[in-house]
Amino acid sequence: MRRALDCLLAQTHSNFELIISDNASTDTVTKTITEEYAKRDSRIRLTRQPFNQGAVPNFIWVLHEAKGDYFMWAAHDDFWSSNYVEALANRLDQVPEAVLAAGSSQVATTRRNGTTEQEIVPSAPNGDRDATLSVYTKHFMACVWVYGLYRTTWVAKAAPEWKQYPLLSGDVIWLWGVLLQQRVAGDPAATFFYTADHRARKKLTYRQTVVMWGIVGFHLTRLSWQRLPANDRVKGVLKAWRYVYLHHLKRKNPITTTIRIAKLAVLWCWIGIETGFLQLMKNAGLLVVQGPGQPEEKPQLPDTSQCSVVNMGKRNAA
Repeated sequence: MRRALDCLLAQTHSNFELIISDNASTDTVTKTITEEYAKRDSRIRLTRQPFNQGAVPNFIWVLHEAKGDYFMWAAHDDFWSSNYVEALANRLDQVPEAVLAAGSSQVATTRRNGTTEQEIVPSAPNGDRDATLSVYTKHFMACVWVYGLYRTTWVAKAAPEWKQYPLLSGDVIWLWGVLLQQRVAGDPAATFFYTADHRARKKLTYRQTVVMWGIVGFHLTRLSWQRLPANDRVKGVLKAWRYVYLHHLKRKNPITTTIRIAKLAVLWCWIGIETGFLQLMKNAGLLVVQGPGQPEEKPQLPDTSQCSVVNMGKRNAA
């Protein structure tokens, strides 16, 4: 966390407000560090949430607190090149029709066995929709573009849709919808360093993984069909399923890939039928899903979940 805060406060564009939302962390270290930095730098506005409201609602909360012209989300375990904010702000100035500017990204993923994988994600290509979707489809972690710099007025209206999607893969789906309709600019000179530690996450069962990717495929298809012009819908749907194919279905051996596709197609059909049947039973009053006094299960989140935000004006104080 200290690395993230030091990196943000040392940005070459210094005219911003840093909003920190401590999402009801249970450790004392988070509270100590954030209070220390808030006392040290007047640009920091610190809030501690009374309960863990979840990752995405916390993101939306800080967004609604922002008052500057430009806005970006910043997680506590990431860091940025010193020119990140300045370069992306300049890019938005240069491309007034763009709602988001995304730099290049270096992604470090720690697997459950302790091994680390590196992936380089290029910046948004500064091309048309097809070029942008092609880069997004090719790179699994291109969803980290979500941590780019936005026009605040636009993202404040668009981001609440994110809450409709699952915690895992919700960023992939929401950003796909953005790329279908909005101009996104890029600047490779701005670099984002994203870290993901799978050891800190609850492991999904095989069924949960199958369901998650089915949901991703469904929403990417739905958004492509609903948001693209009639002449581009089929192309958009094909790109959506190319994303699912490249990052979930494809295996090195073509025979293994074919068997996997057939197996998952059957599973998706079965799960769909099962879900529909259970919904009919519930609607008919023949199935009680949740008894009185039993709270709805929430996705498990780390106790130290928090979010920082750079909230900045173009050239004036935010």
